[in-house]
Amino acid sequence: MAIAAQKGNALEAAVAAIERQILATTPALREKTFVIESKKIICVGGVRHGVDIFVTIDLGRGYKSIFIFECKNWKKSVGKNEIVVFSEKIDMARAQHGYFIAKSFTRDAKAQAKKDARMTLLLATEHDPASVPVPFHFHFVNTVIENVAVHCETQHNSGAKSVPIDIDAVDAVLDSAKVNLRELILKWSQDACNESVNKFRSEDVPEGAYDRVADLTLNFLERQFLVDGTVMASATVSVNFKVHVFRPPVISSFEVESRGRSLAFGPISTPQGTTLQYRIVMGPSV
Repeated sequence: MAIAAQKGNALEAAVAAIERQILATTPALREKTFVIESKKIICVGGVRHGVDIFVTIDLGRGYKSIFIFECKNWKKSVGKNEIVVFSEKIDMARAQHGYFIAKSFTRDAKAQAKKDARMTLLLATEHDPASVPVPFHFHFVNTVIENVAVHCETQHNSGAKSVPIDIDAVDAVLDSAKVNLRELILKWSQDACNESVNKFRSEDVPEGAYDRVADLTLNFLERQFLVDGTVMASATVSVNFKVHVFRPPVISSFEVESRGRSLAFGPISTPQGTTLQYRIVMGPSV
């Protein structure tokens, strides 16, 4: 039962992602609000109905359109009884249209669906994740700062000199506003890392951690940056950091007839303790 539920959830998640992409990229809906709900329960006349995917599009001025989706990730073909039940769900949801998505349908199911003009049957194809090529060399890059050194300079009549800074014990002002110097240096450090990573050909390297060094120099206008009242002419940030390259495997791949394709990748655990999971949605194959 658990495996069957996982298979069903995988198809539902793929369909929801595909529909979200379609709605988000449709020019006519650019200014409209849409909501996609999964496993929604509607109750009509005291009878509860479960809807796999429930889409509401707010067209404005009190007009709303509702579309519902039924997803069956079954080995066997969907029969006419499931179609009859789904037709009733379309009624109960007051939906403009309903899409029934499965790997195959019986002849009776197809005939039954033709009786309801508000229903469309769509075929879903599931591909073996192990045989699916990863598009666009997809990978994820994460940076971890290990050490930061900051050197600021002020300009005196006698020439430039180094100024040591205790970032937690000074008052800093940037563009006439008081700032937290530690947070400011962290931002500069991250900017330096980002600039370095942009030049790092991560698509050509195996998964792993790579040591990098980045430097960033900022030149300030007169009185733009002050530390304890002293005007700074420039600041140089030197950062030692690691670039972590992740290449998560494809864990599911579905194509829904005329709608699109969805690839889900395995979860990533970052050094910061965050878990991320990615999905790529593409248009249908021609």
